[in-house]
Amino acid sequence: MGDTTKKTRAEIEREVRDLGWWYQDFDLPSGVRTGTGQEPSYRPEERWAVFAPHVPEDLSGKSVLDVGGNAGYFSIQMKLRGADRCVLVEPYREFAAQAGYAAAEFGVELEVVNEDVHTYCLTTEERFDYVLFLGLFYHLKYPVLVLDRLAEMTKDRIVFHSYSVEAEGVSGRDLERDLDRADDAEIDQSDFPAMKFIERRYNDDPTNWWFPTHTALEPMIRSAGLKVVARPHTQLIVAEPEHPLGKVVYSKLVFPKYAKPGGPVHPGPQQVDPELWQKLLQGRDQES
Repeated sequence: MGDTTKKTRAEIEREVRDLGWWYQDFDLPSGVRTGTGQEPSYRPEERWAVFAPHVPEDLSGKSVLDVGGNAGYFSIQMKLRGADRCVLVEPYREFAAQAGYAAAEFGVELEVVNEDVHTYCLTTEERFDYVLFLGLFYHLKYPVLVLDRLAEMTKDRIVFHSYSVEAEGVSGRDLERDLDRADDAEIDQSDFPAMKFIERRYNDDPTNWWFPTHTALEPMIRSAGLKVVARPHTQLIVAEPEHPLGKVVYSKLVFPKYAKPGGPVHPGPQQVDPELWQKLLQGRDQES
């Protein structure tokens, strides 16, 4: 078990604050809360409540991959349900450190990999029973490439969440059919699947790249060889392998560096923009 019984609440609160600003705002077993609730942080318990019914209560013998796992809340929940192994991939050093700390407080062990998810997925042949792909898709320069790899890496079930825009709800159009030029007017409609490209910052965040429309999520899932088994929220899909497309293994990977103007260069382990980090910390301190 963790060391929470050996430390005072004040000591835990100090350790949590020393780890900086927390995007995932949740309660540790000691009752200490990682964040103060100010935006852009969020309460992951709310998202967990949406898809938890689609995860077995007993994950004994199962493996889990959590990409873009941030401070580890969802990985920890999977471990608390008995998962034998959970690999959390997080490119930002600050959040990877928070995940290790939070896991120890809950008395569970995570394998935290401080790496870019693009290169992680393209340099491993491992497969996992459950894959969590939550709140990361739109932060990727090459998101569909990662989706395709994660689909192949999924044995049982993948839980996918993405911020999405426009055309609320699921389109009534028949999207699973071939199109030709006679369909151009339909393709131009707002409820047709689309991806919006973000060239610069959105909400002062240099990692936002693509915003899919609500109607784009299911077609992209299906195109990766997956079957949608539930959509408990407009932005969240639970899927299972249906037509696995397999993979091709090459002896060498050459991956392009990429960045927004004035932003960090990816891929590879990252540090949050120091100016942005200080702004977030100032907001935290004003709220606390």
